This record gives sequence, structure tokens and C-alpha cells, in this order.
Amino acid sequence: MGISYLGTLIVRPDIAKLLWILALSSLINSVHSFTAEADQAKLRIGYNENSSYPYFLGEGGKPATPPGVSIDILNKVASDLDFDIEYIRRPGRRILKELKENNLDAAFIFSYKLQREEFGVYPMKNGKPDGERRLAVLSYVLYKMADSKLEWDGENFLNLEGAIGANSGYSIVADLRKKGIKVEEARSPKNNFTKLKRGRIDGVADQGIVADAYLRKNNLDDIVKVSPPIATKDYFLIFSHEFSKSNPDLRDKIWQAIAENREELSEQFMPRYLEEYQFQPSTN
Repeated sequence: MGISYLGTLIVRPDIAKLLWILALSSLINSVHSFTAEADQAKLRIGYNENSSYPYFLGEGGKPATPPGVSIDILNKVASDLDFDIEYIRRPGRRILKELKENNLDAAFIFSYKLQREEFGVYPMKNGKPDGERRLAVLSYVLYKMADSKLEWDGENFLNLEGAIGANSGYSIVADLRKKGIKVEEARSPKNNFTKLKRGRIDGVADQGIVADAYLRKNNLDDIVKVSPPIATKDYFLIFSHEFSKSNPDLRDKIWQAIAENREELSEQFMPRYLEEYQFQPSTN
């Protein structure tokens, strides 16, 4: 029986062969382990292929440039928590289907509906969706001139004599008309607030995040925001059941990072969308 030399150690051929097999097996396991870690650090996150200003912009299968406030927030969270994101854009129903089939790790932005729990996992608290951990909130708010007597009491407008301005395509247009309110549509916050200052309309109903940024950017201190909001709805990043079960710690860290940084990041990123994207469809 021959011998083999491993360094200065003399080893029988059958033992040498076993050692090589063990070394090769260890190498393969290390590669598999590295690959698994890399896969865990990259999330496949889906969202609608149609634009929903200002949360995500552009059309088609890839993020736009700039991508939208929600994607800005997720990218910052991913950077802080050290994971990567692959974005996938599909029609809304297909996004939910792929989430349910665990082909996606997460998806956004979806309001809570009981029947949607079969598709993915929402951040919950005491059996209800936790608004503190939302990715976005769509609040339609009334704005008026500071010296106007127009008010909103949560159910009805008071001292309304003319029309309310709102962006074309926004869901609030139909909601107000159902209440019998005269609505004058426009293509942008700029158009609405210009008409308000000129007295052509009594008030403006707009998304709070958009209108607040516009007023701040243009120093329109003579226009005030009326409480409470006309309508409010929370939107969430939801996770697939498989990802949620396998990675509950990372899931919770992402939701918590969104909760802690959402408002500051929204205020930081929003101004750059005002000039470039004055008219985009809204999220309903």
C-alpha cells in the first residue's frame, strides 16, 4: 500500500482521501452558509407599477428617479440596518398574489383590510394595525386663508360659500362631491393655492404631506391648516407569512426604524418632488 505526503506528515492513501473529502465538504458548507447569509440580507420588496404621488413615482417594472418618498424611506432604513433591497413592480393584485405565494418578502403601500391578512403580515397592536409603524399616511386636510371663517368640524363644512379646490384624480374629489360640496379641480398644489389666494375658491383639500411642504417651501404664512383632517388612512409595509415567520427580529427592526424615522425623513425628502412632479395620481 502506497503513502501520501501532507506537508511533513505521512498518511495512508485511504486516510488521505478521507481528509480531502472532509476538507472539500467543509469548503462547500462554507460557501452555502455565505450564500444563505447573502440571501437573507437582500429583501425582495414589491410595489405597484403605477405611480402614486408622492409615495412612489414612474411607471413600469423599475423604480423611477427620483423614486418617491416611501422608497427614499425604505432605502434609508435598509442602509441603517445593513440589508439590500430588490424592488419589483407589478399590478397591485399581482403584488398581493406573489406576497401570498412567498415570492416576495414584503410589499407596500397597503391599507389594512381584514381579508388582506391572508396575503401578508401587518404590524399589529392589541389586535389592530399599529398606525405608529405605518410607512405612510394619506390625510386629506382643509386649508384656508388665515382670515377666513371657513371651518371643518369633522363631519361638515361651516361657513362654506363657494368651492373647495382639489387636485384632479384625487379620491377626495369624489368624496366631497358625495357630500354635495362643489369642487373645483386643478392640476397641482401651486394652482390650488394660487386660486385660494386670489379668492376664486374658499378652501383647498389636499394631502397634508404635499401641501405642508409646498406652503413651507413658498413661505405662505397667510394660509392655515384646519383640524381635524377630512379623511385619514394608514398605509403599511407588509411582510410575507414565510419571511415574517423566519425573520421576526429583522421584520420588527424594519417596522420600528420606519416608525422612528418616518416623519423626519418625509420632511427631508418631500421638497424635491414638488417642482418635478406637480401632478401625479394619488393613492386611493
